[in-house]
This record gives sequence, C-alpha cells and structure tokens, in this order.
Amino acid sequence: MMLDYLVLSLDIIYISVALLQYIVAPNVGPNPYLGFRVGHTLANKKVWYQANKFMGKLMLGHAILLLPLCLIPDFLIYFLILWIVPMIALIPIGIKYSTNLLEEKGAKEKHVSLRKIEPITAGRVWNISPFMIYAVLLVYMIFTYPSLPNMIAVHFDSQGNPNGWSSKGDFFAWYNVLSIIFVATAYIFVYLGKKYPMYVHPGKMRFSRDSYLKLIILAMDCALILMIFVYLVIYLYATQGAVFSTVFFILLTILPLIVPIGYLISKWRKGGEVI
Repeated sequence: MMLDYLVLSLDIIYISVALLQYIVAPNVGPNPYLGFRVGHTLANKKVWYQANKFMGKLMLGHAILLLPLCLIPDFLIYFLILWIVPMIALIPIGIKYSTNLLEEKGAKEKHVSLRKIEPITAGRVWNISPFMIYAVLLVYMIFTYPSLPNMIAVHFDSQGNPNGWSSKGDFFAWYNVLSIIFVATAYIFVYLGKKYPMYVHPGKMRFSRDSYLKLIILAMDCALILMIFVYLVIYLYATQGAVFSTVFFILLTILPLIVPIGYLISKWRKGGEVI
C-alpha cells in the first residue's frame, strides 16, 4: 500500500497541534497565542486547564482516527472534509463544555449567571447572506451540470494547465460538501452568538461583539464567492478550453483575505467599542 505523504504531513501537523493543546496549553495558562481561547476559558484558570485538556483529548483522538486515510491514494479532498467537518463541530462542543464548567464554578462562588449576558447578533441580512450565496452557486451548478463532460479538470498548475481530473458526478458532490462547510461554519457561530455569547473573548481589538460575528460571516461569504469563481474557471475550461493566467488564480486565492482585512481596518479607524 502507498502512503499519501501530503495527507500524512497534514495529519502529523494536526497531531502536533493536538499534543500542544493537551500538554502545553493547560500548564501555560490563559495566554494570547496558544490554547482554546474563548471568554469562558480566559475567565478562569481552572476552566482554562480542564477545557484545554478536554479539547486536546478530542483533537488527538480525531487526528489518530485520520491516520489510516494516509494509506488511501488520491484521498486529499475526502481527507480535508473528514478533517475540517469534525474540527468545526469541536468548537460548539468545547464552548458548551467550558460554559458548564464556568457556570458550576460561578454557582459555587455565587456569581451572576452567564445566561444574563446579551446575545451577539449580526442582523437579518448578514444572517441570510451565506445561504443566499450558496444558493446562487448551487443553482448555477445544477443549471450547467448537463453541459459538463463526463471527466473534467479540477486542478491546475501555475501555468493554468490541468494536472488533476474527476468525474463530474464526484466533482458535483465534493464541491457542494466543501461549500456547505463554509455555510455551516457561519451558522454555527451565529448560533453560538445567541446561545453562548461569552465565546467572544475579552481583548484589545477595537470593534464590538456584533462586528466580531459579522467578520466571521463575511469571511465565510468571501470563501463562498471564491467557490463560485473557481467553479466558473473549471466550467469554462471543461466546456470551452479557456485557460486563465497565474495572476488570476493568485487574485482568486487572496480574495477571502483582502475583504475581511479591509473590514477590520475600517472598524479600527472608526474606533469602535472595545470587546
């Protein structure tokens, strides 16, 4: 059997991060760089210790379960899905666990209940934007699906030449799954903002809690818009043989970074509320 060395490298990195989470972060204590950093864990050293131990165990178990996938050739896309989806699911699990720990400690010490903290909201337009962008992508994919050839190029080198192929059925399936991951991530944070608003940790960033949530939604929206553009590139090559320049691919790649960074800069210039 062959090892997929790229998949193996990613999993080794993940195992290393999980070990840092489990061994180092709990003992270092609350800090700006390492560990499960949400408001609940930063509020109390005992909660920090237990929550980071808990999250480290979950991450390490997940990373070990992924190791057998290194034996499957050409499994990168599926590995990424099986890696990212549980990682996203770990966020609400960790926050729920941290909330329970902090509430137990607060009850013992007669602190005010965390449930009285105002929920974080982004507004109706922000909340529906990930779904609407994904809907545009899905409709476009369904509409163009019949015109795609049975085998299509799905990966291109720096010169714009194809170096990876897939059946259109497989491509349609995994491309939708990747897109849904971004949608799900946005709505997980929307849910957490309503249910566990303390997940936004105290910091020195000069923008409000609502702006923090909008930033996450905006990042997911940009990623979904990128998915639409990438699909257009793949479709045009498959149907018309159109080749795009390296510069075009670079611009597409940095799009999800430029817009959220611009949003951050605009908030800092306005000198908004300190979190």
